[in-house]
Amino acid sequence: MRPPPVERIAPTPYAQAMAGESLLTDDVRALIGKSGPEGAATVTNRLVRRAADVFGHGALPPLTAGQPVPAYVVEVLGTEAEPFALPTLLPNDLLISNEIMLERPLLLGETLTLRTRLADISERLGGRFGHSLYLRSEVELVDPNGAVVARSVRTMMQYDARSAAEGPE
Repeated sequence: MRPPPVERIAPTPYAQAMAGESLLTDDVRALIGKSGPEGAATVTNRLVRRAADVFGHGALPPLTAGQPVPAYVVEVLGTEAEPFALPTLLPNDLLISNEIMLERPLLLGETLTLRTRLADISERLGGRFGHSLYLRSEVELVDPNGAVVARSVRTMMQYDARSAAEGPE
C-alpha cells in the first residue's frame, strides 16, 4: 500500500511541467535528507518464509535464533518501515530500481530500528517519459548498538506522459 502523498510543493506542478519549467524548486530541494518516523522490526521465521515466497525461493527450513538469513530478507524487512511520504509532483509514477546493501548478514531473532529518508531527487526534461523526476528513498536497518546492518534503496520515477516524446509508429 502506498503512503499518502505529502502536501503539494507547487500549487500547480503539472502546469509548470507542461511549460517545461523545472520542478526542483528550493522547497523541493529542501526535502532531500528529510527523515520519516523511525520504526522497528524483528527478523522472524515468518518474515523469512514470506521473503522466500515473494522472491520465488520456495520453502526454506526453519532457522534458529542467531542464524544468518538470506540477503533478500532486507527487501521484505524494509516494507515494515513507516514509509517516507514522497511528494507527488507529476501525475504518473514507476518503480525504477530496488537496491540492497549489506554491512553484515541479518540474523534471525534480532530486532532492528528502521530509519527512512528521502536521499535524493533529480530531474530530466524530455525523453521517452517526458518530464520526469527521480526520487531515491532509503531505509536504513540499524542494530541495537547503533551500527548500520543494511540499507534498502528504492528509486521511483514520477513523469508526465503528456510531455513524452513521440516514438516510432
